Amino acid sequence: MTRRRRLMINSALVGVLALVGGGTWYALHPSTASAGSTGTVRTATVATGDVKATISASGNLAAATVANEKFSTSGTIASISVSVGQVVTAGQVLATIDPTSAQSAVTQAQAAVNTAVQARTTANLQLTAARESLAEAQTALATTVTSTDPVTKAVTTSTKGTLAQVLSAEAQVSSATGQVDQANAQLASAQATLATANTALAATTLKASIPGTVTAVNGAVGDSTGSSSSGSAGTSAGTSSGTSSGTSAASSSSSSSSGLVTIADVSSMTVSAAFAEADAAKLSVGQVADVTFPAVSGVTATAKVTAIAPTGTTTNSVVTYPATITLDSVPAGVRLGQTADVSVTTASASNVLYLPSQAVTVGAADGSGTTSGTVTLVGSDGSQTLTQVVVGVQGDATTQIVSGVKAGDKALISLDTAIGTTTTTSTTSGLAGLSGGGAPAGGFNRAPGGNG
Repeated sequence: MTRRRRLMINSALVGVLALVGGGTWYALHPSTASAGSTGTVRTATVATGDVKATISASGNLAAATVANEKFSTSGTIASISVSVGQVVTAGQVLATIDPTSAQSAVTQAQAAVNTAVQARTTANLQLTAARESLAEAQTALATTVTSTDPVTKAVTTSTKGTLAQVLSAEAQVSSATGQVDQANAQLASAQATLATANTALAATTLKASIPGTVTAVNGAVGDSTGSSSSGSAGTSAGTSSGTSSGTSAASSSSSSSSGLVTIADVSSMTVSAAFAEADAAKLSVGQVADVTFPAVSGVTATAKVTAIAPTGTTTNSVVTYPATITLDSVPAGVRLGQTADVSVTTASASNVLYLPSQAVTVGAADGSGTTSGTVTLVGSDGSQTLTQVVVGVQGDATTQIVSGVKAGDKALISLDTAIGTTTTTSTTSGLAGLSGGGAPAGGFNRAPGGNG
Protein backbone atom coordinates (compact mmCIF):
# COMPACT_ATOMS: atom_id res chain seq x y z
CA MET A 1 0.00 0.00 0.00
CA THR A 2 1.40 3.38 -0.94
CA ARG A 3 1.95 6.08 1.62
CA ARG A 4 -0.59 8.33 -0.07
CA ARG A 5 -3.30 5.70 0.11
CA ARG A 6 -2.61 5.01 3.79
CA LEU A 7 -2.98 8.71 4.54
CA MET A 8 -6.35 8.84 2.78
CA ILE A 9 -7.69 5.83 4.71
CA ASN A 10 -6.46 7.17 8.04
CA SER A 11 -8.04 10.54 7.36
CA ALA A 12 -11.40 8.90 6.61
CA LEU A 13 -11.26 6.82 9.81
CA VAL A 14 -10.48 9.89 11.88
CA GLY A 15 -13.51 11.65 10.38
CA VAL A 16 -15.81 8.75 11.18
CA LEU A 17 -14.56 8.48 14.75
CA ALA A 18 -15.02 12.20 15.26
CA LEU A 19 -18.56 12.05 13.96
CA VAL A 20 -19.49 9.09 16.20
CA GLY A 21 -17.84 10.68 19.19
CA GLY A 22 -19.73 13.91 18.66
CA GLY A 23 -23.06 12.06 18.53
CA THR A 24 -22.27 10.19 21.74
CA TRP A 25 -21.39 13.41 23.56
CA TYR A 26 -24.66 15.00 22.35
CA ALA A 27 -26.71 12.12 23.69
CA LEU A 28 -25.01 12.37 27.09
CA HIS A 29 -25.40 16.18 27.29
CA PRO A 30 -28.94 17.04 26.03
CA SER A 31 -29.16 20.32 27.98
CA THR A 32 -26.59 21.78 25.71
CA ALA A 33 -28.42 20.80 22.55
CA SER A 34 -29.63 23.56 20.29
CA ALA A 35 -33.26 24.55 19.89
CA GLY A 36 -33.44 22.32 16.88
CA SER A 37 -32.71 19.16 18.88
CA THR A 38 -35.12 16.22 18.85
CA GLY A 39 -37.97 16.45 21.40
CA THR A 40 -41.68 15.60 21.86
CA VAL A 41 -44.26 18.16 22.96
CA ARG A 42 -47.60 16.64 23.99
CA THR A 43 -50.54 19.03 23.86
CA ALA A 44 -54.27 19.09 24.41
CA THR A 45 -56.74 21.24 22.53
CA VAL A 46 -59.12 23.57 24.38
CA ALA A 47 -62.57 22.20 23.56
CA THR A 48 -66.21 22.98 24.35
CA GLY A 49 -68.31 20.45 26.22
CA ASP A 50 -69.48 19.29 29.63
CA VAL A 51 -67.40 18.99 32.80
CA LYS A 52 -68.55 16.84 35.70
CA ALA A 53 -67.11 16.11 39.14
CA THR A 54 -68.29 12.95 40.88
CA ILE A 55 -67.74 10.91 44.02
CA SER A 56 -68.35 7.19 44.23
CA ALA A 57 -69.41 4.55 46.71
CA SER A 58 -71.08 1.15 46.75
CA GLY A 59 -74.05 -0.31 48.58
CA ASN A 60 -76.95 -2.69 48.21
CA LEU A 61 -80.42 -2.27 46.75
CA ALA A 62 -83.28 -2.06 49.22
CA ALA A 63 -86.97 -1.29 48.93
CA ALA A 64 -87.79 2.32 49.74
CA THR A 65 -90.78 1.17 51.80
CA VAL A 66 -91.00 -2.04 53.83
CA ALA A 67 -93.99 -3.17 55.91
CA ASN A 68 -93.64 -5.69 58.74
CA GLU A 69 -97.21 -6.91 59.07
CA LYS A 70 -98.38 -8.63 62.28
CA PHE A 71 -101.51 -9.24 64.31
CA SER A 72 -102.48 -6.65 66.90
CA THR A 73 -104.32 -9.20 69.03
CA SER A 74 -103.28 -12.53 70.52
CA GLY A 75 -104.56 -15.83 69.23
CA THR A 76 -103.74 -18.92 67.24
CA ILE A 77 -102.92 -18.58 63.56
CA ALA A 78 -105.70 -20.25 61.58
CA SER A 79 -104.49 -19.54 58.04
CA ILE A 80 -101.67 -17.94 56.04
CA SER A 81 -102.71 -16.91 52.55
CA VAL A 82 -99.40 -15.74 51.02
CA SER A 83 -95.91 -17.05 50.35
CA VAL A 84 -92.48 -15.54 49.77
CA GLY A 85 -92.19 -13.89 46.37
CA GLN A 86 -95.92 -13.34 45.98
CA VAL A 87 -97.07 -9.92 44.81
CA VAL A 88 -99.85 -8.48 46.97
CA THR A 89 -102.08 -5.41 46.88
CA ALA A 90 -102.91 -3.04 49.71
CA GLY A 91 -105.79 -4.48 51.74
CA GLN A 92 -105.22 -8.06 50.62
CA VAL A 93 -105.71 -10.74 53.31
CA LEU A 94 -102.40 -12.21 54.44
CA ALA A 95 -103.40 -14.43 57.38
CA THR A 96 -106.11 -15.02 60.00
CA ILE A 97 -106.33 -16.16 63.61
CA ASP A 98 -109.21 -18.07 65.25
CA PRO A 99 -112.07 -15.52 65.48
CA THR A 100 -114.35 -17.52 67.82
CA SER A 101 -113.67 -15.51 70.97
CA ALA A 102 -113.74 -12.18 69.15
CA GLN A 103 -116.99 -13.04 67.41
CA SER A 104 -118.59 -14.00 70.75
CA ALA A 105 -117.56 -10.64 72.20
CA VAL A 106 -119.14 -8.85 69.26
CA THR A 107 -122.39 -10.78 69.71
CA GLN A 108 -122.56 -9.90 73.42
CA ALA A 109 -121.73 -6.26 72.76
CA GLN A 110 -124.38 -6.04 70.07
CA ALA A 111 -126.97 -7.49 72.48
CA ALA A 112 -126.02 -4.86 75.07
CA VAL A 113 -126.45 -2.14 72.48
CA ASN A 114 -129.88 -3.47 71.56
CA THR A 115 -130.91 -3.47 75.24
CA ALA A 116 -129.64 0.07 75.70
CA VAL A 117 -131.52 1.24 72.64
CA GLN A 118 -134.75 -0.25 74.01
CA ALA A 119 -134.16 1.32 77.42
CA ARG A 120 -133.62 4.71 75.83
CA THR A 121 -136.78 4.33 73.78
CA THR A 122 -138.77 3.53 76.94
CA ALA A 123 -137.24 6.46 78.81
CA ASN A 124 -138.10 8.82 75.96
CA LEU A 125 -141.71 7.59 75.96
CA GLN A 126 -141.94 8.14 79.72
CA LEU A 127 -140.52 11.62 79.33
CA THR A 128 -143.07 12.43 76.64
CA ALA A 129 -145.93 11.22 78.87
CA ALA A 130 -144.64 13.23 81.82
CA ARG A 131 -144.45 16.36 79.72
CA GLU A 132 -148.02 15.84 78.52
CA SER A 133 -149.22 15.40 82.13
CA LEU A 134 -147.42 18.58 83.11
CA ALA A 135 -149.06 20.49 80.29
CA GLU A 136 -152.51 19.30 81.33
CA ALA A 137 -151.90 20.20 84.98
CA GLN A 138 -150.66 23.65 84.01
CA THR A 139 -153.80 24.22 81.91
CA ALA A 140 -156.05 23.14 84.78
CA LEU A 141 -154.22 25.42 87.19
CA ALA A 142 -154.63 28.39 84.85
CA THR A 143 -158.36 27.76 84.62
CA THR A 144 -158.71 27.48 88.41
CA VAL A 145 -156.81 30.71 89.04
CA THR A 146 -159.01 32.57 86.53
CA SER A 147 -162.21 31.50 88.33
CA THR A 148 -160.99 32.73 91.75
CA ASP A 149 -162.91 35.68 93.35
CA PRO A 150 -161.18 38.75 91.88
CA VAL A 151 -161.96 40.80 94.96
CA THR A 152 -160.72 38.57 97.70
CA LYS A 153 -158.18 36.74 95.55
CA ALA A 154 -159.01 33.76 97.70
CA VAL A 155 -157.34 30.47 96.80
CA THR A 156 -159.86 27.72 96.98
CA THR A 157 -159.23 24.15 97.91
CA SER A 158 -159.67 23.24 94.24
CA THR A 159 -156.89 25.60 93.27
CA LYS A 160 -154.55 24.10 95.83
CA GLY A 161 -155.23 20.65 94.44
CA THR A 162 -154.52 21.70 90.89
CA LEU A 163 -151.24 23.34 91.92
CA ALA A 164 -150.18 20.13 93.60
CA GLN A 165 -150.82 18.27 90.35
CA VAL A 166 -148.58 20.70 88.49
CA LEU A 167 -145.77 20.24 90.96
CA SER A 168 -146.10 16.46 90.75
CA ALA A 169 -146.06 16.56 86.96
CA GLU A 170 -142.92 18.70 86.99
CA ALA A 171 -141.21 16.17 89.26
CA GLN A 172 -142.18 13.37 86.87
CA VAL A 173 -140.73 15.29 83.94
CA SER A 174 -137.48 15.81 85.82
CA SER A 175 -137.28 12.13 86.72
CA ALA A 176 -138.05 11.04 83.16
CA THR A 177 -135.39 13.41 81.83
CA GLY A 178 -132.82 11.82 84.14
CA GLN A 179 -133.82 8.37 82.95
CA VAL A 180 -133.36 9.44 79.33
CA ASP A 181 -129.91 10.85 80.12
CA GLN A 182 -128.97 7.61 81.86
CA ALA A 183 -130.28 5.54 78.94
CA ASN A 184 -128.23 7.66 76.50
CA ALA A 185 -125.09 7.13 78.57
CA GLN A 186 -125.67 3.37 78.75
CA LEU A 187 -126.22 3.25 75.01
CA ALA A 188 -123.00 5.20 74.34
CA SER A 189 -121.07 2.81 76.58
CA ALA A 190 -122.58 -0.23 74.87
CA GLN A 191 -121.76 1.22 71.44
CA ALA A 192 -118.15 1.85 72.50
CA THR A 193 -117.87 -1.74 73.71
CA LEU A 194 -119.28 -2.96 70.40
CA ALA A 195 -116.79 -0.84 68.46
CA THR A 196 -113.93 -2.32 70.48
CA ALA A 197 -115.26 -5.82 69.90
CA ASN A 198 -115.57 -5.19 66.16
CA THR A 199 -112.00 -3.88 66.07
CA ALA A 200 -110.81 -7.02 67.84
CA LEU A 201 -112.73 -9.17 65.38
CA ALA A 202 -111.23 -7.28 62.43
CA ALA A 203 -107.80 -7.76 63.99
CA THR A 204 -108.15 -11.51 63.57
CA THR A 205 -107.61 -10.87 59.85
CA LEU A 206 -104.17 -9.56 58.86
CA LYS A 207 -104.18 -7.40 55.73
CA ALA A 208 -101.42 -5.81 53.67
CA SER A 209 -100.93 -2.13 54.47
CA ILE A 210 -98.95 -1.49 51.27
CA PRO A 211 -98.67 -3.06 47.82
CA GLY A 212 -95.50 -4.98 47.14
CA THR A 213 -93.74 -8.32 47.19
CA VAL A 214 -93.72 -10.71 50.15
CA THR A 215 -90.10 -11.09 51.24
CA ALA A 216 -90.61 -13.12 54.42
CA VAL A 217 -93.23 -15.23 56.22
CA ASN A 218 -92.20 -15.73 59.84
CA GLY A 219 -94.82 -18.14 61.14
CA ALA A 220 -97.05 -21.12 60.44
CA VAL A 221 -100.62 -22.26 61.02
CA GLY A 222 -101.07 -23.21 64.67
CA ASP A 223 -98.51 -20.75 66.00
CA SER A 224 -99.54 -18.30 68.71
CA THR A 225 -99.35 -14.59 68.16
CA GLY A 226 -98.36 -12.03 70.76
CA SER A 227 -100.46 -9.02 71.64
CA SER A 228 -98.71 -5.84 70.52
CA SER A 229 -99.07 -3.01 68.07
CA SER A 230 -99.85 -3.92 64.51
CA GLY A 231 -97.19 -3.90 61.83
CA SER A 232 -96.38 -0.67 60.08
CA ALA A 233 -94.57 0.50 57.02
CA GLY A 234 -91.38 2.50 57.14
CA THR A 235 -88.79 3.85 54.76
CA SER A 236 -85.57 1.95 54.35
CA ALA A 237 -83.46 5.11 54.72
CA GLY A 238 -81.73 4.81 58.05
CA THR A 239 -79.52 7.81 57.54
CA SER A 240 -81.80 10.75 58.18
CA SER A 241 -80.59 14.06 59.49
CA GLY A 242 -81.99 17.47 60.24
CA THR A 243 -80.80 18.74 56.90
CA SER A 244 -82.04 15.88 54.78
CA SER A 245 -85.38 14.77 53.49
CA GLY A 246 -84.93 11.15 54.47
CA THR A 247 -86.69 9.45 57.36
CA SER A 248 -85.51 6.55 59.40
CA ALA A 249 -87.23 3.20 59.22
CA ALA A 250 -90.22 2.83 61.51
CA SER A 251 -91.17 -0.77 60.86
CA SER A 252 -92.42 -2.58 63.95
CA SER A 253 -92.00 -6.24 64.78
CA SER A 254 -93.86 -9.01 66.56
CA SER A 255 -92.14 -11.71 68.58
CA SER A 256 -88.94 -11.09 66.63
CA SER A 257 -87.42 -8.12 64.84
CA SER A 258 -89.85 -8.59 61.97
CA GLY A 259 -93.58 -9.14 61.54
CA LEU A 260 -95.41 -12.30 60.57
CA VAL A 261 -95.29 -11.18 56.93
CA THR A 262 -92.76 -8.72 55.49
CA ILE A 263 -93.72 -6.81 52.36
CA ALA A 264 -91.33 -4.73 50.26
CA ASP A 265 -92.62 -2.15 47.81
CA VAL A 266 -90.18 -2.83 44.97
CA SER A 267 -91.66 -0.10 42.79
CA SER A 268 -89.24 2.28 44.52
CA MET A 269 -85.72 1.30 45.56
CA THR A 270 -82.82 2.89 47.38
CA VAL A 271 -79.12 2.30 47.87
CA SER A 272 -77.48 2.90 51.24
CA ALA A 273 -73.88 3.71 50.33
CA ALA A 274 -70.97 4.62 52.61
CA PHE A 275 -68.92 7.57 51.35
CA ALA A 276 -65.37 8.37 52.35
CA GLU A 277 -64.93 11.13 54.91
CA ALA A 278 -63.44 13.57 52.40
CA ASP A 279 -66.16 12.87 49.84
CA ALA A 280 -69.01 13.14 52.35
CA ALA A 281 -68.31 16.87 52.75
CA LYS A 282 -69.31 17.31 49.10
CA LEU A 283 -72.68 15.56 49.51
CA SER A 284 -76.00 17.36 49.73
CA VAL A 285 -79.61 16.22 49.49
CA GLY A 286 -81.00 16.55 45.98
CA GLN A 287 -77.77 15.85 44.08
CA VAL A 288 -78.20 13.61 41.05
CA ALA A 289 -76.46 10.27 40.77
CA ASP A 290 -75.92 7.41 38.36
CA VAL A 291 -76.25 3.85 39.64
CA THR A 292 -74.85 0.74 37.96
CA PHE A 293 -75.24 -2.89 38.91
CA PRO A 294 -72.27 -5.25 38.54
CA ALA A 295 -74.59 -8.27 38.33
CA VAL A 296 -76.67 -6.75 35.52
CA SER A 297 -74.41 -5.70 32.70
CA GLY A 298 -75.27 -2.56 30.80
CA VAL A 299 -78.04 -1.42 33.15
CA THR A 300 -77.87 2.12 34.57
CA ALA A 301 -80.37 4.03 36.70
CA THR A 302 -80.60 7.71 37.52
CA ALA A 303 -81.12 8.63 41.16
CA LYS A 304 -80.98 11.39 43.76
CA VAL A 305 -79.43 11.77 47.20
CA THR A 306 -82.36 11.72 49.64
CA ALA A 307 -80.67 11.37 53.04
CA ILE A 308 -77.23 11.86 54.59
CA ALA A 309 -76.15 10.52 57.96
CA PRO A 310 -75.31 13.30 60.43
CA THR A 311 -72.58 11.19 62.04
CA GLY A 312 -69.93 8.95 60.58
CA THR A 313 -69.23 5.27 61.11
CA THR A 314 -65.72 4.11 61.98
CA THR A 315 -64.50 0.73 60.77
CA ASN A 316 -60.84 -0.24 61.11
CA SER A 317 -60.00 3.43 61.81
CA VAL A 318 -61.67 4.49 58.55
CA VAL A 319 -64.56 6.95 58.83
CA THR A 320 -67.41 6.77 56.33
CA TYR A 321 -70.77 8.51 56.11
CA PRO A 322 -73.83 6.55 54.94
CA ALA A 323 -76.14 8.23 52.48
CA THR A 324 -79.40 7.08 50.95
CA ILE A 325 -79.69 7.25 47.17
CA THR A 326 -83.22 6.85 45.80
CA LEU A 327 -83.62 5.59 42.24
CA ASP A 328 -85.83 7.69 39.95
CA SER A 329 -87.22 4.45 38.50
CA VAL A 330 -86.38 0.80 38.96
CA PRO A 331 -84.81 -0.78 35.85
CA ALA A 332 -85.82 -4.25 34.74
CA GLY A 333 -83.65 -7.10 35.93
CA VAL A 334 -82.46 -5.69 39.26
CA ARG A 335 -83.30 -7.37 42.55
CA LEU A 336 -83.34 -6.52 46.23
CA GLY A 337 -79.97 -6.93 47.89
CA GLN A 338 -77.91 -6.62 44.73
CA THR A 339 -74.66 -4.66 44.81
CA ALA A 340 -75.01 -1.17 43.38
CA ASP A 341 -72.22 1.25 42.46
CA VAL A 342 -73.18 4.89 42.95
CA SER A 343 -71.62 7.91 41.27
CA VAL A 344 -72.92 11.21 42.67
CA THR A 345 -72.45 14.40 40.65
CA THR A 346 -71.16 17.05 43.05
CA ALA A 347 -70.51 19.76 40.45
CA SER A 348 -71.08 20.17 36.73
CA ALA A 349 -70.96 22.70 33.91
CA SER A 350 -72.39 22.36 30.41
CA ASN A 351 -71.19 23.76 27.10
CA VAL A 352 -68.03 25.28 28.58
CA LEU A 353 -64.37 25.47 27.62
CA TYR A 354 -62.28 22.75 29.19
CA LEU A 355 -58.88 21.08 29.19
CA PRO A 356 -57.61 17.80 30.58
CA SER A 357 -56.87 18.38 34.25
CA GLN A 358 -53.21 17.43 33.65
CA ALA A 359 -52.84 20.58 31.57
CA VAL A 360 -54.02 22.93 34.32
CA THR A 361 -52.21 24.01 37.47
CA VAL A 362 -54.92 25.10 39.89
CA GLY A 363 -54.28 27.80 42.47
CA ALA A 364 -56.23 28.88 45.54
CA ALA A 365 -59.62 30.56 45.48
CA ASP A 366 -59.74 34.25 46.32
CA GLY A 367 -62.15 36.00 48.65
CA SER A 368 -64.87 36.12 46.02
CA GLY A 369 -64.66 32.40 45.39
CA THR A 370 -62.84 32.74 42.07
CA THR A 371 -60.18 30.09 41.52
CA SER A 372 -57.14 31.00 39.46
CA GLY A 373 -54.71 28.75 37.66
CA THR A 374 -52.16 28.55 34.90
CA VAL A 375 -51.78 26.68 31.63
CA THR A 376 -48.87 26.60 29.23
CA LEU A 377 -50.07 27.46 25.74
CA VAL A 378 -48.10 26.10 22.81
CA GLY A 379 -47.95 28.22 19.68
CA SER A 380 -47.94 26.98 16.10
CA ASP A 381 -44.19 27.60 16.03
CA GLY A 382 -43.67 25.48 19.15
CA SER A 383 -43.26 28.44 21.48
CA GLN A 384 -44.58 28.01 25.02
CA THR A 385 -46.35 30.74 27.02
CA LEU A 386 -47.39 30.45 30.67
CA THR A 387 -50.93 31.86 30.78
CA GLN A 388 -53.12 32.89 33.73
CA VAL A 389 -56.65 31.45 33.63
CA VAL A 390 -59.78 31.41 35.78
CA VAL A 391 -60.80 27.87 36.70
CA GLY A 392 -64.40 26.67 37.06
CA VAL A 393 -65.58 23.15 37.79
CA GLN A 394 -62.73 20.75 38.45
CA GLY A 395 -64.04 17.50 37.03
CA ASP A 396 -62.89 13.93 37.28
CA ALA A 397 -60.69 14.12 34.17
CA THR A 398 -61.20 17.63 32.82
CA THR A 399 -61.22 21.16 34.21
CA GLN A 400 -63.44 24.05 33.14
CA ILE A 401 -61.58 27.15 31.98
CA VAL A 402 -63.72 30.22 32.57
CA SER A 403 -61.36 32.72 30.97
CA GLY A 404 -57.82 33.04 29.67
CA VAL A 405 -58.01 30.69 26.68
CA LYS A 406 -60.19 30.16 23.63
CA ALA A 407 -61.44 27.11 21.83
CA GLY A 408 -58.75 25.57 19.65
CA ASP A 409 -55.79 26.73 21.74
CA LYS A 410 -53.10 24.12 22.38
CA ALA A 411 -51.95 23.57 25.95
CA LEU A 412 -48.95 21.63 27.19
CA ILE A 413 -49.58 18.56 29.31
CA SER A 414 -47.25 16.24 31.18
CA LEU A 415 -44.95 14.28 28.90
CA ASP A 416 -45.43 11.09 30.94
CA THR A 417 -49.25 11.22 30.92
CA ALA A 418 -51.29 9.44 28.29
CA ILE A 419 -54.31 11.53 27.25
CA GLY A 420 -56.58 10.32 24.51
CA THR A 421 -57.26 13.81 23.17
CA THR A 422 -53.64 14.91 22.84
CA THR A 423 -51.64 15.58 19.72
CA THR A 424 -47.92 15.10 19.30
CA THR A 425 -45.50 17.26 17.33
CA SER A 426 -41.79 16.57 16.86
CA THR A 427 -38.77 18.66 15.92
CA THR A 428 -35.75 17.16 14.25
CA SER A 429 -32.14 18.01 15.15
CA GLY A 430 -29.33 18.53 12.74
CA LEU A 431 -27.80 15.29 14.01
CA ALA A 432 -30.89 13.19 13.35
CA GLY A 433 -29.01 11.26 10.71
CA LEU A 434 -26.79 9.81 13.43
CA SER A 435 -29.26 7.04 14.22
CA GLY A 436 -26.88 4.08 13.99
CA GLY A 437 -23.34 5.44 13.93
CA GLY A 438 -22.36 3.49 10.71
CA ALA A 439 -20.53 4.67 7.64
CA PRO A 440 -22.07 7.40 5.47
CA ALA A 441 -24.33 6.34 2.62
CA GLY A 442 -22.34 5.13 -0.39
CA GLY A 443 -19.34 4.03 1.70
CA PHE A 444 -16.01 5.75 1.99
CA ASN A 445 -14.59 7.62 -0.92
CA ARG A 446 -11.32 6.16 -2.26
CA ALA A 447 -8.45 7.99 -3.92
CA PRO A 448 -8.32 7.62 -7.73
CA GLY A 449 -6.24 4.67 -8.97
CA GLY A 450 -5.84 3.20 -5.52
CA ASN A 451 -5.85 -0.53 -4.86
CA GLY A 452 -8.85 -2.25 -3.15
